[in-house]
Amino acid sequence: MRLLTLRSIAGLCCTLLLSGCLYVSASGSYGPVLDPEIIGSIVPGTTTRREVLEWLGPPEEFLRSEVIESLGDETTRVSGAIALGNRAQDAFTYQHDDFKGSGNVFLFYNRFHARVESDVLVVFFDGQDRVREVSFRTVQGKR
Repeated sequence: MRLLTLRSIAGLCCTLLLSGCLYVSASGSYGPVLDPEIIGSIVPGTTTRREVLEWLGPPEEFLRSEVIESLGDETTRVSGAIALGNRAQDAFTYQHDDFKGSGNVFLFYNRFHARVESDVLVVFFDGQDRVREVSFRTVQGKR
């Protein structure tokens, strides 16, 4: 009888502990894949806005020169990309994000891990609708 009671208690403890456990995993991507071969074929001074649209499709973000200039006023601190854009007329922005994450959820302890990798492409155009400058970078973040 005593052995049965110990087994019952052990089984009950295992059931309670396991019922509070969970493992989750997720992955996905967002935005168009930015092919390095296509990006390499964008030549400043030669490639037109129309060609960029044909190769990459519509941009995620489109900034007119008026907006770029307003972001660069004396009261605003600007990043290198915006400072670069101040010399251009318009800018197209493309971004592709890959996400992978997982987590363990226990009764008294939780742990999550996530990794996001982003490819960011900014194409600046001059007044004649030709590419003036191209900025491409990959950014990785972990949590």
